[in-house]
Amino acid sequence: MKTSTTDIYDIVDETYMENFNPFHINFMREFYYSIYNSFCKSHNIKPLPQDTFFNNMRRHNVKLVQVCCPYCGNMNVMVSKGNLKTIELMNYCTNCGKRSTSENAFFQLSRLVRIQHFHAAGLKSVKAKYDEDKLRIVTYDIYQLELIEIASILEVMLRDFFISFVYINYQTQKNSYINNIINKSTGNDFMNIEKANNHYKKALDINLRSIISDDSWNNLLDIVNMRNTIVHNNGLMDEKFKKSPTYSRIQKLVSGDLIFLNQDNINHYLKYVTEIVSTIAVLFNEKYSICKYSLIANYYFNKQIEEKSKGDWISIIDAIRNKN
Repeated sequence: MKTSTTDIYDIVDETYMENFNPFHINFMREFYYSIYNSFCKSHNIKPLPQDTFFNNMRRHNVKLVQVCCPYCGNMNVMVSKGNLKTIELMNYCTNCGKRSTSENAFFQLSRLVRIQHFHAAGLKSVKAKYDEDKLRIVTYDIYQLELIEIASILEVMLRDFFISFVYINYQTQKNSYINNIINKSTGNDFMNIEKANNHYKKALDINLRSIISDDSWNNLLDIVNMRNTIVHNNGLMDEKFKKSPTYSRIQKLVSGDLIFLNQDNINHYLKYVTEIVSTIAVLFNEKYSICKYSLIANYYFNKQIEEKSKGDWISIIDAIRNKN
């Protein structure tokens, strides 16, 4: 998976403004210019005319930077003075710490890397003391713990992407209440790839099953099924598990009622989790690039209505009439 630059910060220049649709652009021009004008007045700076303000923004001493984080909903406009170096250092959201879909995935994977690092150090000393058969028993718990972590990564990424997809797909403002509703209605479903896919299909019209191979899908099912056996049955396979398709696919790993994993198996299953996360990340970035500017415009338009109403209800039609 390749890292990418941040997709949270944008300099408000003419190229950026061109992305707003015709219904939003005039409102956004006036909105951004009002922020710039207020800043200039408070700092005794002569403001540029509105018709030239957005041109060559990168060369201006006073620049506007739009913050729009699709992961936590952080939305604000920053005023920056000086050169571009300060803005270039803005490579993560100051509210949630996330930078991009790739960085978010790497953050989740980093815990497994740390676990594997310590496991490898311990295994190095253990290998000198045990023969191959005894070593298989000693490493039994270690590799099962790593599989549990892989399953956790899959669950967290499916859940986090779903919440962010809902945010941009329905053009809604992120808040704890909406998150609580989502968490309550989905429960632990993102731990199960089939149940997670049902939520993606119903809420987002995204069929995860259709965007990955049969082999990938089956391996993701196997990860979850083995994880459940390890966690809920202390690693012992019951009759229900032995009747599942997973059991027939992992015959080489079975000994009696136990599942024995090794490093090659861990790498194998991690590959499929990375694959689906990368695939969803591409879909998310495509969706975000399309919805980002309407999301920003709707946020500030609705915020302006709330501020003008001062607690009183006002229709959008009246707000537009008042604006004109």
